[in-house]
Amino acid sequence: MSRLPAANDPTDRLARHIVGTYFALRAALSVLAVGLPIVLVGWSILDADLPVLGSMSEYYYSPVRDVFVGVLVGTGITLICYRGYGPLENGLLNVAGSLLVVVALVPTDPPGESEFGLRMAVHAAAAVGFFVSFAASVWWCADDTLDTSRDSAARIRRYRMAYRAVAVIVVVAPVSALALVLVLRQGALAVLVVEAVAVATFGIYWAVKSYELRGTELAEQP
Repeated sequence: MSRLPAANDPTDRLARHIVGTYFALRAALSVLAVGLPIVLVGWSILDADLPVLGSMSEYYYSPVRDVFVGVLVGTGITLICYRGYGPLENGLLNVAGSLLVVVALVPTDPPGESEFGLRMAVHAAAAVGFFVSFAASVWWCADDTLDTSRDSAARIRRYRMAYRAVAVIVVVAPVSALALVLVLRQGALAVLVVEAVAVATFGIYWAVKSYELRGTELAEQP
């Protein structure tokens, strides 16, 4: 595995810039995902006219719509632009990013509507598809960089277990949320909590994976 140029190499500054940009991009994905549910619920807490809604998607019909749509579209485009470690990861993240843009631009039904129409079906399918695509990328591709890790065998095992847990959570949580919507015919606090868990898990993954990558030959600094 090739290393970054030595400190006296004329290309060292560019190499460090590229690595720094790469980790900044990953950090942005983490902050946006973890921060979104906090901002949405926090807005409701601070705005007496906006109750805590039954799902994150219902915030599309609130004063915080621009934040909701902006974060989802921004995250989706970032996933599309982000280059996966291999062709499979890259393709799955492209699919996930594209579906996330659909989630943002094709809203759920307004709060209080009980009819599960075409718009809601497209929104729900895109949301579940996003999490499934992302989970597949984690399940099949997250381990690829561990072969270059400088960490102990025990820590590598913990990384593998953490990535498996992420893949399971980000599939089970949104599917559970969709089931609650179909049963209740509208949002509920339980749906909001389950969605927030899935989104936060997505963000936490990028933080943990970045921490793991800093201990590999791929990011080794001279």
